[in-house]
Parts: sequence; C-alpha cells; structure tokens
Amino acid sequence: MNILKPFQIIKNNPMLLKKIWFYLKRGEIAYLLSKGKEKSQQNNEIGKEVVKISPKEYFTDFIIEKYKINISIDIIIPVYNGLEFLESLFNSLESNTSSAHRLIVIDDCSPDKMVKPYLLKRLQKHKNHIFIEHKENLGFVKSVNEAYSYTKNHFLILNTDTEVPEFWLERVIYPILKMDKVASTTPFTNSGQIASFPNFILDNDIFEGMNLNELDKSFREINASNFYAEAPTGVGFCMGINYNLTKDIGFFLEDEFGRGYGEENDWCQRAINNGYKNLIVPNLFVYHKHGGSFSIEDKKKLIKENSIKLLHKHPNYDREVQDYIKLDIHKDLRNILIIIASSSQDGVHLIINQALGGGSNIYSDDLVEIYKKENKKLLQLIYNYYTNSFIIYFDYKDYNFAFEIKSFDEVQIFLEKVKFKEIFINNLVSFKEIENTIGFIKKLVKRDNPKVITAIHDYFIICPNYMLLNLENKYCNIPNNLKECNSCLKNSNLEWKTLSDGNMDIIKWRKNFQELLNTSNSIICFSNSSKNILLKAYNFLDINKILIIPHKIEPLREVNYMKEEDKEYTTIGILGAINEAKGAGIIEELIDRIDNESLTLKITLIGDTPRALSSKNLKIIGRYKRENLPKIVEDEKIDIFLIPSICPETFSYTTQEIIMMNMPIMVFNIGAPAERVKEYKKGTVLEPDYINNIIKYLNE
Repeated sequence: MNILKPFQIIKNNPMLLKKIWFYLKRGEIAYLLSKGKEKSQQNNEIGKEVVKISPKEYFTDFIIEKYKINISIDIIIPVYNGLEFLESLFNSLESNTSSAHRLIVIDDCSPDKMVKPYLLKRLQKHKNHIFIEHKENLGFVKSVNEAYSYTKNHFLILNTDTEVPEFWLERVIYPILKMDKVASTTPFTNSGQIASFPNFILDNDIFEGMNLNELDKSFREINASNFYAEAPTGVGFCMGINYNLTKDIGFFLEDEFGRGYGEENDWCQRAINNGYKNLIVPNLFVYHKHGGSFSIEDKKKLIKENSIKLLHKHPNYDREVQDYIKLDIHKDLRNILIIIASSSQDGVHLIINQALGGGSNIYSDDLVEIYKKENKKLLQLIYNYYTNSFIIYFDYKDYNFAFEIKSFDEVQIFLEKVKFKEIFINNLVSFKEIENTIGFIKKLVKRDNPKVITAIHDYFIICPNYMLLNLENKYCNIPNNLKECNSCLKNSNLEWKTLSDGNMDIIKWRKNFQELLNTSNSIICFSNSSKNILLKAYNFLDINKILIIPHKIEPLREVNYMKEEDKEYTTIGILGAINEAKGAGIIEELIDRIDNESLTLKITLIGDTPRALSSKNLKIIGRYKRENLPKIVEDEKIDIFLIPSICPETFSYTTQEIIMMNMPIMVFNIGAPAERVKEYKKGTVLEPDYINNIIKYLNE
C-alpha cells in the first residue's frame, strides 16, 4: 500500500506531476527525492489531526414547508416549583410554537404557592389547554402518565427549565411523522448528556452565552437526514414520543421507577426491543437550564436506586451507552457547529494561506500565535498543493480542530455558513482558482463587511510568475507593455509554472487582483522596495492603505570570529534554501569560475539547493537549526556572506540574520536585501555582471 501511495497522490493531483517533471528534466533527482520525503512526512503529520469532510453533506436550506405538521401535537409539561423558569419557558413557547398544539400542564403539588396562579394566568392564552392539579405530590412518572392519558396523537415531554427556539416543534416531531419506526426524538442541548453541546456528555452552559434563537440558527441548516443518530435512549428534558408505539408497549412504569429517573431510558429500551429507534435530532437546539425538581441528595439517591432497576431489566443498556459514547457519532458535526455558532456573534478572523513553506508561512505561524494570545476566534484556510486539498484549522479557547476539504466549491459551501470579522490574505501562491477565490472573498466582504488585510510576501499579486524573472532569468522591472508580459508567461519554463494551470492572461490577472486590492482596508509590505514595485504595477492604489512593517526576527548573537592572517583563501557563506530565483545559478557560475581559474575562494552553503553541485571548493551543510547558526559560521570560518538572489525579494530573513551576526555581506542591487544593506556599514551592494563584481570586490 505504501509503495502505491505516491502514485495515488499524483493521480489525485495532476499538477504535482508538472513539478516532478520539472526537477527530472533538470537532473535534480536527489533534491526531488529529499523534497518528496519531507512533504510526505509533513502530510502524514497533518493527516493525523485532520478530519476529511464533505460540506455539501452537512448543510441544506431550511424550508419550513418540509416540516409542516397536519395534526395537533400535545406538549406535556410537568411542574414542581421552578417558578423562576416559567416565564422564559412560556415566552419561548408562545413566540416560537407556530404549529397546532395543546399544552397539558401538571402542577404536582408545588410547595411554592405562586406557581399555580402563574400557570393559570399564562394558560389563559391557550384556549384548548389541559391543567391538572395534584393535591399531593405524586412524582414525575405518575404526573406524566396522567397527562399521557389525555393524549390522542404523538406528543412530547418538555421540562419547565427549558426554552425552545423558532420552529422547534416541527423539527423535533418530524422524524416520528415522516420516518419509519421512530420511538423518540431528542434535540441537541447544552445539558443533555449524549445530546450535549458543545461538550459531549457534559453539563454545559449555553454556548458562549448566546441568545437561543441565534444559536439555533446554526443548527437549523444542518442536513438532518444525514445526521440523525440512533441512540440507546432519549433524554427526557425535551423528548418527542411516538403515540402509536405507546399503544403497543405502554408508557412509563410507575411501580418500578417511582418519583423519576430511569423511566424514559427503560421505555426507550423497550422500544428498541420492539424494533423501534430513538433518534438524536441534529438540526435543533433547545436550551436546558438544568434547574431540576429534586434536591441534590434526592437526585443522587433516585439515580442510584433506579439505575440498578434499569440494568436488571436491560443488562446490555450500560454497554450500549458506553459504545455510543465511544463512537461519538456527532463529534465532527459538533465541531463544525462550534465554528459556525461562535462566528455568528461578532465574526471570526480568517487567514488565507498556502502550504508551500518559506517566509510567508513563518509569518503566518507567528500571526496565529498572536491571535491565539489575544483569544481571537481564528479560522485558517490553507491550500495544500501537495495533496490538492484545503485544510481548515479552527482555534479558540479550548477548541482546536481541523478539517480537510477536497474542492474549492465545497470550501465555499462551508465558509458561507461562517461570519467574518477580518479576512487576512496572507498568500495565494499555488491556489488554482484565483478568479473564483477573489470573487468569493469579495462576496464575503459584501455580506459581512469585515476588515480585509492583504500581505505582500511575493509578487503573485502582480504576476503568476511571482518572482518577476523574465525569459533571460532577470528581474523584469514590470514592463508597461503587457503583451510582453503575456509572451513571457507563455514561454517561461521556470518553476512557478508547476504551480499554475497555464493559459494566464496578465490583463485579466491584474484586473482580478486590482479588485482584491480595492477591497483591502490595508496592504502590508515588508520593505519600501516591495511597496515601490507594487505601485509600479498598480499606480492607482491609495498609498495610505500601504503599511511598511518589516518582519520581526528573533535576535541572534554576534559571531566571534576574525579571519586568520595566514588563511590562504576566503570563505564565502551562502545562507538558506537556494532555488533558481534565490541564486542557484549564481552559485554554480561562481563555483565554475573558482574551479577554472583556481581562485583563492571557497563557498560554504548553509542550507541546500536543488542543483546538483559538486566541487572541492564547495561545501553544503544542509538543513540547520537557526539557534546554531552563529556557531556554524564560526566553525566553518566564514569570512563574508553573499545573498545571491536574482529576484526582488520583498524581505530577506537571511540578510537580516547575517546583519544580526555582525558579518560582512554582499548583495545585488535589487529588492529588499539591497535596501537593507545600503544602511549597513559591513555591507556592499553589487551591480549587474554579478560574478565579475563579486570577484573584483573580494580582490579589493
């Protein structure tokens, strides 16, 4: 299976084959294998924590006509004290119960003398109600059974310490009316054991202190037909009951379960034994305050006594409950609902990013940590080029989870359910559907009016050839003639093309990104150089939007090394992962000159390169830990560093690190490195004819 896995990945992601072919043609097989192993390990690690979902299976439009009830449903409300709950219960019932119904209310001899008058007053609004008054306390089971004797159709039990949302009755009773052999239905709630949200089998406060109707709206559009779950029992705080089944198997057993606890579990088990099922209703949330009619001591005693009776009657019940808990059918659904519900108040912060690595990923990792410390609701949308899929990460308080979604169409289905406070566009390199992506961002902005921030980590926003290298492998300097740009895009054979679908038109490209920049409230550049390049492509931009915020880099100690007087050669250090744009060709050309002309120069690459370079005057250290960098420089006796980038970098971590170590440095007069080194006393900026100028400078 492991042998076939790479072929399966390539089959699922044809774009990846372009990248592989690119390296094979260049003879960079060792680098290809190394990169493949690295990405495979990364994806394996990601796969351990990410759940694959298909959002189209989770959501549907809520259409009340589908849930229309043609019969009157009885709502049994047993009351014992709890005056403090009654107003909110009746308010919610009267505001949110639109289908035909009848209230059957039992006052089970409440000691609080204010309860009965309040009930009678509220019931005046309900013309066909039934009010039952007990002169002595009979307990929950007898009270409910007495109310049941008045029912003639499907009914439900509702505790006094609940509140119900709009269209609740239709949703809780729907499975009994429309599905086969459904005994009971229980909605999600905050305190309902196997129906609890957000934390399973716990007594939660209502999520984030939300308004009930607002919270329930997140549940309402769940595609219930895909997520009804068969449970070993219903939960009695709000439980729909199949009247027809009660005619066959009876209802609660008064003699065995006395005042209460265990009676609904027993009935649900008897229903299962008769071929029926008890369903958790996934598209409804009912607020359960868990006030209770019993003291803590009475409750503990009743639970202990009745649990023994329940297990005696149904020996497999406890195992079935534990199996249900272990399976946790609704885990992913609850996590999705946490995202949607938490966003509905003041919105979440969305970071859109790629997974190719590099400086932009370092930046986003730091940004994520900042947002976490500020306790922001954070959602990350990351396109993983290597798996051709999208990963959504959510972080807020103790909620941390991730989902993998295969297509952008389904990403849109998911994100359409989320409200946004901020959209941070970190990097879109490798995103295949740029026009759709930008169009969707604009749609979200129009809907939610979030703050939009765009970061310029490279020049993808200007050109698909995001390093801006022309057909001569030189900085293109942003031509005014866009036909020249289209010709370059068509004929280029650089690595950027492995991340592109091809057939790019620069006019259309710029138009799309112009709209994105217009939408942005602020645009972050990491150097003045990148700001100037951006303005050259988009001279319409409001410069007040553009913020120059250099990356923050953790300090490195200074290098404690001076060139030995009797050292016969100069060691040039090169730092980082050096691809074509970062100057792999410069290294190769410089090595050839050193070898051919027997120059007293050597090169030490602290990092790696895809080029298969070999020379007695070249040493490649490979990957390194940043904190070890000063010691590596000292051990390798490096005299001066070269930043060989031939592209206009937006910022250069390696340049900054070299300066921090107080080392001499050479850079080319292009992009952010030159901007920084011009202000550094141990630096020099070299003009084109780079190789000759490197050698000339070192000789001088």
